[in-house]
Amino acid sequence: MAGEMGVKARGARMAALLLKPRLMSPVFAVELSVLDVSVMAAIRALGDPGEPDVYVEVARLFLADVPVHLSALNAAIAARSATSVEQIAHRLRGGALEIGALRMAPLCADIECAARAGSLERAASQATRLNTEFAVARLALEQEIR
Repeated sequence: MAGEMGVKARGARMAALLLKPRLMSPVFAVELSVLDVSVMAAIRALGDPGEPDVYVEVARLFLADVPVHLSALNAAIAARSATSVEQIAHRLRGGALEIGALRMAPLCADIECAARAGSLERAASQATRLNTEFAVARLALEQEIR
């Protein structure tokens, strides 16, 4: 009977731990969807019936602009210009949020914070991840706007 109570008590504690809400850690960002469908819907709602899809236009601009900014980011990191890295990462984060690129935005924010703190090594590491996430977002966007 005492053993059975111990098992029940452990089970209750385990259930409480598993059900307890937690803040998402950046480590788990890879579990996020690539694109936020609510952002896509909100942008599409801006268009008038019979007009070209606004999201397609915005996505094409994003796909054209991001490689230019990523190149500038990598150059700023190589030049050890923390201020430029911070500014470019901020611009990239804004674009990622506007288009609904969920996994890119936190990486941009991390690069921005790292640059502000003077940690260009951390910024460089996250920039490598950002390049990968942009490739994933690019594929998702290209599929979405076909």
